[in-house]
Amino acid sequence: MESLDSNGVERVFLRLLNCDTDHGLEELLKKFLIPVLLSLQSDKALFPKLNELLGHVNKRLQHRTEVKLPFYALIELIKRTDLTPFTMNMGVLYVKKSYERLSLEERLANVDLMFGCLGSLSEFQGDVIMSVMLPTLKSLRIPNYKEKQEKLVPSVQREEIAKKIFEFSLKVLLMPYVVLTDKESWKNQPSLSPDKISGILKHVPSLTPEELEGAKETLVNLTSCEIFNFHPPLIGGLMVVAGADTRCSVSDAAESRLKKLRTTVDWEDEKVVVLLYSLFLGHDKLPAGLKSRSYGVKAGSLRLRMKLLPVLTLSEYAANLFPLNIQVVFGGLFGTDVNRQLNLSSVQFVHKICDDASFTVVKTIGPMLKQGLLKSVQSAANADLKLSGRVYLGLGKLSTRCPDLFSSDVYLLSLLLSMLEQEDRELIADLKEGLFLMTEAYKAVLGTEEEAMLEELLLKYINKSDSTACCVALRFSNILHPTSHLPSRYLCLLALGSSSQEVVDEARAGLRGSDNDKLPEFEETVRYISNSTRERLNTPSLCYTVGTHRLPYVPVVFEEVLKFVRQCLEVGVPDHVVTESEKLRKLREILSSLPEEVVSQYRELLMSALVPAAPGNLHLHAMEHLAQLSGALPETLSLSLPWSEVFLTSSLPSLRYHTATLLGIAARSSTDITLVDSWAERILSLLNDKNGTFEKHDGSILAAGFLAPCTSQDLTSKLLSKVISFFNSDHLSGVCTAVSQSASSLDLGTFIGNESLEKLHQHFITGISQTKEQKTLISLTTGIGSLHVHCSTLRLDQTLNTLFNTSKHNLMELNFSTGKTLSVMASGAGSSPSILDVFVNVVEPGVARETHITKDILHKIIREYVLGDVREIQLQAAAIWILSLLKYCTDSISIKSYRSDIQHALSVLLSNKDTVTQEIASEALSLLYTTADDGTKSHLIDMLKFTLLNETVPHKHVDMDTKIFSTEDIGKLPSSLGGGNLTTYKELCSLASDMGQPEMIYQFMHLSNHSAIWSDRIGAAFGVGNLVKCAGEELQPYLASIIPRIYRYQYDPNLKVQQSMSNIWSVMVAKPKETVDKYLKEIIADLKSNIHSRMWRTRESCSNALGDLVRTRTHDDVILAEMPEFWELVLKIMDDIKESVRKSAAKTSEVLSKASISACNIDHGARGARAISTILPVLLDKGITSSLVEVQTVSIVTVMKISENAGKLIAPHVHVIIPAFIAASANIEPKAFGQVTTMVSGNTEDKDKMEAARAALALTSPLISVIEKCVRCVDDTQLETLVVKLSSLAKSSVGLTPRVTLLHTVSLLAVYQQQDLTKWVGKLMGAMFVVLSDRSPAVKDKCAATVAVLFRYAKPSTVDNVLDKLRSWYLEKDDSIKHLVAMVMSKITNSAPDVLRTVHGAVIPLSLFGKHSKEEKERELWEMVWLELGVSDQSVVLLHLSEISSLCALSLSSTSWTNRIQSADTLATVATVLSSSYPPPQLSANVELLLNATTGRTFPGKSAILAALAKSLTAPKRSNLSDLGVEEERVMSVFLREVRKKDADYVSHVMRSLGDVLLGVEVSDCWEDVWGICCTHLVPPEDEEEEGEESKEKRKKTETFTIQTVTQESAVLLLGVGWRVCKNKPAKIVQLSEFLAGNMRICTWKIQLSVLCSIQHVLNSLGASQKSSTAQFTEELKMSVYQAVIPGVLRCVDDTKHTTVRALALKLIAQIFDSCLSANIRLKTDIIKEVLLHLRDQVSVESNQNLKSQGIEIVSNLEKNFLTS
Repeated sequence: MESLDSNGVERVFLRLLNCDTDHGLEELLKKFLIPVLLSLQSDKALFPKLNELLGHVNKRLQHRTEVKLPFYALIELIKRTDLTPFTMNMGVLYVKKSYERLSLEERLANVDLMFGCLGSLSEFQGDVIMSVMLPTLKSLRIPNYKEKQEKLVPSVQREEIAKKIFEFSLKVLLMPYVVLTDKESWKNQPSLSPDKISGILKHVPSLTPEELEGAKETLVNLTSCEIFNFHPPLIGGLMVVAGADTRCSVSDAAESRLKKLRTTVDWEDEKVVVLLYSLFLGHDKLPAGLKSRSYGVKAGSLRLRMKLLPVLTLSEYAANLFPLNIQVVFGGLFGTDVNRQLNLSSVQFVHKICDDASFTVVKTIGPMLKQGLLKSVQSAANADLKLSGRVYLGLGKLSTRCPDLFSSDVYLLSLLLSMLEQEDRELIADLKEGLFLMTEAYKAVLGTEEEAMLEELLLKYINKSDSTACCVALRFSNILHPTSHLPSRYLCLLALGSSSQEVVDEARAGLRGSDNDKLPEFEETVRYISNSTRERLNTPSLCYTVGTHRLPYVPVVFEEVLKFVRQCLEVGVPDHVVTESEKLRKLREILSSLPEEVVSQYRELLMSALVPAAPGNLHLHAMEHLAQLSGALPETLSLSLPWSEVFLTSSLPSLRYHTATLLGIAARSSTDITLVDSWAERILSLLNDKNGTFEKHDGSILAAGFLAPCTSQDLTSKLLSKVISFFNSDHLSGVCTAVSQSASSLDLGTFIGNESLEKLHQHFITGISQTKEQKTLISLTTGIGSLHVHCSTLRLDQTLNTLFNTSKHNLMELNFSTGKTLSVMASGAGSSPSILDVFVNVVEPGVARETHITKDILHKIIREYVLGDVREIQLQAAAIWILSLLKYCTDSISIKSYRSDIQHALSVLLSNKDTVTQEIASEALSLLYTTADDGTKSHLIDMLKFTLLNETVPHKHVDMDTKIFSTEDIGKLPSSLGGGNLTTYKELCSLASDMGQPEMIYQFMHLSNHSAIWSDRIGAAFGVGNLVKCAGEELQPYLASIIPRIYRYQYDPNLKVQQSMSNIWSVMVAKPKETVDKYLKEIIADLKSNIHSRMWRTRESCSNALGDLVRTRTHDDVILAEMPEFWELVLKIMDDIKESVRKSAAKTSEVLSKASISACNIDHGARGARAISTILPVLLDKGITSSLVEVQTVSIVTVMKISENAGKLIAPHVHVIIPAFIAASANIEPKAFGQVTTMVSGNTEDKDKMEAARAALALTSPLISVIEKCVRCVDDTQLETLVVKLSSLAKSSVGLTPRVTLLHTVSLLAVYQQQDLTKWVGKLMGAMFVVLSDRSPAVKDKCAATVAVLFRYAKPSTVDNVLDKLRSWYLEKDDSIKHLVAMVMSKITNSAPDVLRTVHGAVIPLSLFGKHSKEEKERELWEMVWLELGVSDQSVVLLHLSEISSLCALSLSSTSWTNRIQSADTLATVATVLSSSYPPPQLSANVELLLNATTGRTFPGKSAILAALAKSLTAPKRSNLSDLGVEEERVMSVFLREVRKKDADYVSHVMRSLGDVLLGVEVSDCWEDVWGICCTHLVPPEDEEEEGEESKEKRKKTETFTIQTVTQESAVLLLGVGWRVCKNKPAKIVQLSEFLAGNMRICTWKIQLSVLCSIQHVLNSLGASQKSSTAQFTEELKMSVYQAVIPGVLRCVDDTKHTTVRALALKLIAQIFDSCLSANIRLKTDIIKEVLLHLRDQVSVESNQNLKSQGIEIVSNLEKNFLTS
């Protein structure tokens, strides 16, 4: 379209002036508006004329809103890029006018056109277009699906258009609703300037708040829809703005969209961060470089800022954007328009800055943040607890980033600590956490002038009663200083006396430190604590008073102080020193190197705790430490007996023992023999004191034992004799200890005599035999062993038997004690020096004597215990004894010569099932190997390898009493199947052999031991920890060859193997992850080769290891490459014969499932596609098709989740996945459903409900959603294959759930594929008809729906075939199939009505036929079909009459009675509908069908054929049957034949049909036949032979027949109707009248009603005769009839129960007297009076007003016309 020249403009102007109608104006503008607008840019000379023209147009349009403008042409105009700005502006304004004049539907339809033109418009022009759309946007609904969005608004996929919409949406969403009603408020609105508000509202001045709200909601949905092509982070920012709207519909929509976007929006994006900052602070506050991206908005409202700040808190970039971050913080905390929520969000933003901002930014704004937070907490004090708490946390976080701000500010710390006592309890947790965060900052104080102030402050609060402040101060102290810092550790010690458990825990943590922390030096510790103790003693307020004595600390703290000092002392003892004697010698070296002053201070500290009145526990610790100190430096001990007596009588046994020890040390080291003798005499006097307490005697006995070796011979004899005298008393344990101490240094026989010694020996034997308490037994065994150290006269065999018998007690510690005793006996005095000897270095250890005892002990242990028939507990004891002998008798010649025998015995013990026994034996073997020479080591290795690899053990003698199997052995696996007790060691031996280092078996044995016994003092005694460390170091060079097997063995089901190998792994591998990564391929190869081992343990361990390997390396390329093979291996062992293997495989399959799902994610692109192509085939071919439910389940779940996450990557595999899921759906249903269905199978209704529930549940299965997703991905190349598989499944599938799933899948396929599926619908339909024969109603219902969906897309030939199939099923099958056909047709009608309209000829007859089903539910379905077809009954029946007749003819000839009845009913309906329009030829043919159908036997419902025949004959309303083309004689003969049948119910219906015929058409006289038939049923037969004349007369006078049956009722009605065809009525009428009226009394009310109807027919015939020209009845005859009828009718008038009877009776009375009046017939007066009497009585009691009025009228008529005359 081109522009106009000057003449053209004139012509347009002229035509415009001549246009006087709206239509003419509209046509003119449609033709010339665009050329006029284009002319604006062609010639400037035309401007004035064009402006005048357009001005005239605008005036004409102003009040003519119905005039339409060329909208589409205007849209095309403004899309042009060659227009001048003025022309474009004019075009935009006319587009605005044009759009406003469209209807709402048109506006909605053209929304996308309006959007599409935004790309070529400026911001102003775009605002005009968008503004005019605001009222329309309220009604625009944005769909949720991408496909529909693309159809509705495809233009928003263009980025330039989306940008314009976004910018306008931002303005609209920021616009408050108040600006629509208050123009003055424009100046003071946040976010938008008055110009921006005006730029929108001036184009839509009538915009209402509701329209604005709707437009905002639409813009939210539009900008957040899937196809909106704009920067996603900015869309997220827009949703934040919308979420601050004051209308819930807008804010809720935005919040909902934001939740979906939140995980995908990148809040670190610079554009969205700048937008959020500009909305919060305003355009003016932004730096110059950012203003171009701020969209020119003002600072937002409070509501908007409350929404913005939490989002800014999510962005690390926002936290780093200086100075905007600090402006936001201070604006949120101290701005003019703030509230509590904004304050909280501002502090939370400070936390974000502290957590994520760069060091430079935090350092820059740190001082300001600190100042702001402190100001905030001061202003919020006692007002907002939550805000204060967050501020405290903010200060703490700030201190972690800017420690310099806090390190010198001790005053701030003092202030915050003081707040702990003042703040509300709710704030304590936040304040405390904030203070804890500050601890690192104050480390910088160390070494400065403020350190003393800080320590003083902390000490002040540690001594506070407030536990929280004390706890915080302790934390500061612990973190600021290392464990070696004495003052801080001293504070922790003091805090242990707190009553708060929290403070105590913090103090203990400070004392404990970390593993690498070092304790202070002992010398420094002693000096510091000694000085502090003296200071406290000089300050009474700090002391703890006990009686008249003062302690520097409370007892609990004092105990901890002593422990701490002792720990500092023992720091110098190396880790490899494990025995007590070695430890004491090392302590002696340490203490000897210290200044005497320090030792003296330490002793003074210990002595200060031994105040008599102090608690016993404190005494115990102090005395124990003092004994240790004195044992190491006995020469420094100075002791007095009176002082010691206090503690010898203590109630604590350990304190008495340590006191006696101390006394013995003092005596042994003393050079004053007289003094020691005096002590001995004093102890002897205490022992002789019969009134002494138990504690006094017990302490004295111990003291006597320690003093005896140090006194004169005489006193020694007396002490020993006295001690022995207490043997059988309660002091047995003390006596044993005393004897042991004495015997280890003396030959007791020299002092008490051999006889007494022998007696003592017997006492020990008896005591051991009779005692069961472990502690006593240990004392006795130690004592009896010590007797043999210096004495050779005692019976050794008796002692050995006694000691060996202690094994029956099954006490571990006792067995070790016995082992040590045996070692002492074997090696003599040199093997076990007494504690006194250790203290004073009298005897050097390791100088053992060689005796025959060692050989005897070994032989006895090996022969009688290891190889003998003994209990398990005795074998364990034997292992312990051998270990002890090897430990303590290392240099024994017997031990060296019997190494082979010992190893053989230990190998036997290795095969024991008891774990502890095995570990003890392994430790003994390692010890045996370690102490052997090189030649012996090789021999030992060969022996051990042979034993372990062949698992050979010596044969034991079996006799009648031998127990072959213990109870616990029954049911366990034999060793050949992995249940052997040597399993662990066999594996270790195999490992060592594979390494080529068989001697490493001993190191492996060390590493593998995991029992708890090696971690306590027993293990320490044997040095196990040190041996393990050495063994681990030796294995490092062979790491590569054993890693795969060790890795697998860690997952062994045998707990022994697992724990052993885990110990080995932990020692060998320092960095497990790096090691596994390095040997990953070797580990995988080992697992794959062994996962199907014949050993179930190996299979299970491989499964466990594989699961853990995949779980920790899900995305490793090596793992992903092996994943298909992993699946095959694991799925196979899920059906393992061993249950534990199956369980392990199930867990591993879950791990593989998660890894596969992750690997097949669409985010992985091509890598994910490769993973799908390799993993899916395994799961589909070998997983889902498995017969094992567990395998199926895990495979289904995995494939399902892969399908959900894989997106379009799953497309190539959908034709395999869908059938597999359908087949597997049976396993998804809970088994309980099937069980319940079986239980209710006897109740059809309950069963149907249950199956419906199962079907509904099947459709909610997660499989359905996956199938739907897969169906969407089906393409043409897969459709044929999929259809074939689905058809096959439909024919072969069994069960409700698979079939329902299949049907739903077919429905989905039809919905999503539609036309592509058309050529395959026929094949699917065939399969669906197979499923329709299912017995389940739920399946049938679902299948019917599926057939309906397929029907919609079927080819015409397929449609015809389906309808033919349904029609044949309906006519030939049973009732259940008929209902199914009705259901299918109903669903087809709902689903595909358009298709059905093309085949009415096939559908109409069947639906009409079905409407007449006797089954109510089926009939309702057909009626719905009929209604949905939407046809007119008469026209459609007439149109398809031949098809209907053909269908009925086929059904009438059927053997099915139901079909015959239904056909008859259909033909009856046809006759009724067509009525007079019934074509005679077709009517005649249908009547012939019905007549033929009456032949044959009588069946239930056959009367319907006669009824249809009657309807067909009477409906056309023809006078004669000949007019219908029907033979009257044949028709009547059929009726008269059928009415004579014997079936009473059938005859009744025939009578009624015959009556209808007689009433509806003219027939010849058949009264005699009718009378005879009716009399047959109404008059009982007379038995002339049996009844005499007298009886007959009596019966005639007093009795008539009784009419009660339905047949009799029909007969009565037939008499009345049949009277119509009687030709000789005068001769018969009186007889009939008397017959009817005479028997009225004996009828039921229903039959009375029928009699009255028949009487009415008789009376009507009289009236008809009266009106005709030829009168048949004389007045006398009529009078006779009336007089015969009236008595019977009057009886009905008297019926008070049945209104209908009375009403008809009154009507007949009125008819009779009206006829009499009109014919001038005078009835007898008696009859009239009788009628009046009856009527008056009835009127008086009549409750029905109508009948009462009618009665009164009749009475009045009689009185007026009959009585007066």
